[in-house]
Amino acid sequence: MAFGSTSVAAFGQTEPTATSTPPAETPTPQPTSQTPPPPPPSNEPAPPPIQLATTGSVSGVLYADKDRNGRQDPGEAIAGGTVTIFGGSDSSEHKAISATDGKFAFRDLTPGTYHPTYTLADGWVVHHTTAAGDLITVAANQTTEVSARAERPFSEQLKVTASLDRESYKHPANATIKLQLTNTTDHPIDGIQAACDREESANSLGRAEGWKQLKGSGLRIEAGDQRTIFIVEEIPAGAREQGSVTLDCDFAPFVNWNPDGPSVHDEAAVTGGVGGYTMLLGYDWNADNRVDPAEAIHGAEVVLLHQQTGVQVAEGRSGQDGKIEFTGLAPGEYRAVVLGGWAFRDAGQDLVRITGEQGSGYRILKYARPADLRGAVKFEKTRYESHETVRMWLTVTNIGGQTAERARLETPIRELDIPESQWGEFGYGGAGIRIPAGESRTFEVTGKIRDIYGGQLRFWRWISYLGRPNPHNSGFEGLVEVVQTRGDITGVVYTDRNRNGQQDHGEAAADVVVEANGGAPHGYFKTTTDVFGRFSFKGVPSGSYWVGYTLADGWLVHIEGDGPQSWVEPGASVQLTARAERPYRETLKATVVLDKATYAVGDLAKITITLTNTGDREISGIQAACNRIGDGNHLGGSDEDPMTGWGDLGYWGKGVTVGPRETRTFVVTEKVPTAARNKRRVVIACDFAPNPGYNTDGPYGFDWASVPGGSGGLTGPLYHDRNGNYVVDAGEAIPNTRILLLTDKENGFAVAETVSDDQGTVRFEQVPPGNWWAWVDGPWKFEGEWGGHVQVFGDVVASSGFPVVPGPPPGPEPGGDPGTGDPVDTGDTDDSAGGGTGSALAKTGASVLGLGVLAVLLVAFGLGARVAGRRRTS
Repeated sequence: MAFGSTSVAAFGQTEPTATSTPPAETPTPQPTSQTPPPPPPSNEPAPPPIQLATTGSVSGVLYADKDRNGRQDPGEAIAGGTVTIFGGSDSSEHKAISATDGKFAFRDLTPGTYHPTYTLADGWVVHHTTAAGDLITVAANQTTEVSARAERPFSEQLKVTASLDRESYKHPANATIKLQLTNTTDHPIDGIQAACDREESANSLGRAEGWKQLKGSGLRIEAGDQRTIFIVEEIPAGAREQGSVTLDCDFAPFVNWNPDGPSVHDEAAVTGGVGGYTMLLGYDWNADNRVDPAEAIHGAEVVLLHQQTGVQVAEGRSGQDGKIEFTGLAPGEYRAVVLGGWAFRDAGQDLVRITGEQGSGYRILKYARPADLRGAVKFEKTRYESHETVRMWLTVTNIGGQTAERARLETPIRELDIPESQWGEFGYGGAGIRIPAGESRTFEVTGKIRDIYGGQLRFWRWISYLGRPNPHNSGFEGLVEVVQTRGDITGVVYTDRNRNGQQDHGEAAADVVVEANGGAPHGYFKTTTDVFGRFSFKGVPSGSYWVGYTLADGWLVHIEGDGPQSWVEPGASVQLTARAERPYRETLKATVVLDKATYAVGDLAKITITLTNTGDREISGIQAACNRIGDGNHLGGSDEDPMTGWGDLGYWGKGVTVGPRETRTFVVTEKVPTAARNKRRVVIACDFAPNPGYNTDGPYGFDWASVPGGSGGLTGPLYHDRNGNYVVDAGEAIPNTRILLLTDKENGFAVAETVSDDQGTVRFEQVPPGNWWAWVDGPWKFEGEWGGHVQVFGDVVASSGFPVVPGPPPGPEPGGDPGTGDPVDTGDTDDSAGGGTGSALAKTGASVLGLGVLAVLLVAFGLGARVAGRRRTS
């Protein structure tokens, strides 16, 4: 993308330039003694002095670099292009039109700097290639030569997609932005930059540190490559005030000068602020355009929908005074919808703006028939064979008197394999669509048959929408004849003992259990391989199948790609070759180490991962699969940071390679998630393998660290359920009885204690998060293996009942000082009001003071001092 601008002699001029050379000066003779004196002065005027040129010129050529070789070739000249320059000492603007040979020229320009712009036909663009915008410098008495190279716009060369990780956020929060940039050309693109939030909106993203790689010198993407970037950015406070956060960016090299690159947009709702609105509803009987007290409407139902997402955020019914009070709403704009036999009389009354203060306003209603949706299905054919793709049209018509809001499928159509994307927002998982009264919407979808019943594809579904008066009226039926077809699955299983990727003599795997699930109708089929490792399923119903293998002695079939799915239909049988090998964990070893023993929420944790290949063959495509149990306090892909700092090793990366007998170390980073505060620890637990989404036989690494922070609580009744109805009936609550939380059911130390009140209600406060065991004072006990087990989460007081049964008389109490063996002081016994023996201390909340010394230390250090270097390796 070369763009030249130099001061040289005129290039390719077709006419004389404005530059001229002044005549040589003749010296004036000086008087001497031999020279006669000059004549007396004459009345004739003297000739004017000679003036030097004070202007310059520009001469250039404009061409389309069709072969992208960076120079002008025959046939690339651009005729009729408009060239405009602005600047100079007089800040003037000049225009020229390129000739048939692409040449253009400007004469008599005042010296100075000029900004060029080019307007070309057929989408061609002259790109700026410097941060200054390729300025043209004009000097007096000189001609500046310009070579303007045009190419296709960056929007044709570069494709960019961007998405936020959530549809809504609660402020304060972080948004994770996923960018995908694809170079669609056969040459690299250098210096790609991003320009975000050009309008400088208070609720826009695009300012975080993570955008630095798309600033400055920009990003280089090779020909045909795709780059995926994750950027974590804090939701701005302005988004909370406006109720939404937006992402608006465009991309190009020197993006501030080249506006022809691709652009992206996404947005999400933001909550966190608190506002309210009081709405007065009435019928304007006296036509004075206001709601008088006698005109208030009682019992009208109104819902509020988020403007961007269409999600319902509030609902209310008007009281006797006609008022509905909406509270606890995030600032922003909402759309109000009246349900039932009412509608807003005037346009624009559906807009409700929530600010940080309580707002109010009146709405005048009119009578209107409710929305009423009906659906009808039409198939492309009157009969299908079971392996064919079904094409159908669903037409939804609103025969009611109001707009149907948030119309969508109530449940997905499982009998057909229809991708949700085909339905759009009308799908089961969509936000719903609006269908005005009297209008219809038609959806064309296709899918393979999943199920057949009685020789037919048959389904019955309902359409959901706000204020639906009768659910049964919104149903629709699909019914078409299906002729079942069948096909075969055959294959062979072998154990690749020499690891050469092919079956050799003696490698056939006999007696392997092979299972196939799928078909239409769905079926399960099972067989075993013969002595040659062969298997077959003959005449199984057509359709999609998942095939699995169970071998002896630890051998297994690793899965590559998107999984072991096979499509069966009449004709040629499906041929499968299942190559079994040893588990990855036999040759691949892993360790995982956190860089600190203690973190705060939001800290950047450095995770050192060491992978060792003890085998004699390389292992490629290794990725990390972390937090398979989905706990919020785990690293390895949290909602707040989806492995943005993991590179190729991440679950969405391309994987890493470890050669034979090689050890490789990777240092990845991730922010400590907010949920780690609730459990007072952050955990990293990952296994490593190629395609770990399916292959779970890789080595496992584990480590954890403490996260100081939140405490929680529990509240609920202490009771004996005498009649076994799982309800606390009269006389079953146990008041005024002490209850402890212990670190272990049998030999634990007490971390908290309290006393049930007069109603038998127990309340623990300021308890460290964790798993505890309850112990009750008096002739009571918790029943069963898990009786008395409770879990406390940080920053939450959870509800939890404490059901007990009669037990042995009180014995030695738990929680004594482990150094002395002395029990915790129980105080006097009080059996009044149905209570058990309990402490005379009237404690109303849990306390971690005065308990065993060791228990206090356990609480202080997060249930045990974390030993540096503690980790699991396999």
